[in-house]
Amino acid sequence: MFGLQKQAMKQMMSNPAENEQIRAYASILAGLEREQRERMRQHAEHLGVDPDEVGLDEPPDPEERVAELAEAVGAHVVGDAWGLYVDHLVPDELENSDRAGEFAGVDADEWDAQVEEWAATFRDRAGDAIADRSDRDLADVHIRETFGVGLDTFESEIVEFEPGRVFQELVAGPIETHTEALAALDREV
Repeated sequence: MFGLQKQAMKQMMSNPAENEQIRAYASILAGLEREQRERMRQHAEHLGVDPDEVGLDEPPDPEERVAELAEAVGAHVVGDAWGLYVDHLVPDELENSDRAGEFAGVDADEWDAQVEEWAATFRDRAGDAIADRSDRDLADVHIRETFGVGLDTFESEIVEFEPGRVFQELVAGPIETHTEALAALDREV
């Protein structure tokens, strides 16, 4: 008996994003999220509040949401939170995501050393022209040129990357949006 269960589990986890059982559970969740979003939008309208202004945009296409949830399960199983983040949550402005991934979740000491290294490289090349600029200013220039975002964004999105945050945002994001919208509606009324 346990052998059959183990085999069934192994088969399900071999490609979780395409597994019918996982997609069925994802479909249930996506349907509940969609229904809740539609009702919350109606409620906002009944209160005379534009639903979009309190973060209640149109619900996503159900099949897209099912695929997103199934991909989240698959990424969790194989340990690819970074790939999931790049596919679904990365800021649009971020360039060179593969290279940015090298800095995902680095510890503070390693990051500080990297900032110092970039600043030293700039100073070696530019000399006195940038002598009065801080290490962070110079790192910001490098980050903007290399990754298309500022240093603060790069640090909050990439350096402080946490896999658990990715899964929470992707899976629980709509529920969190609804909670935030309820608070916003309370403030509006």
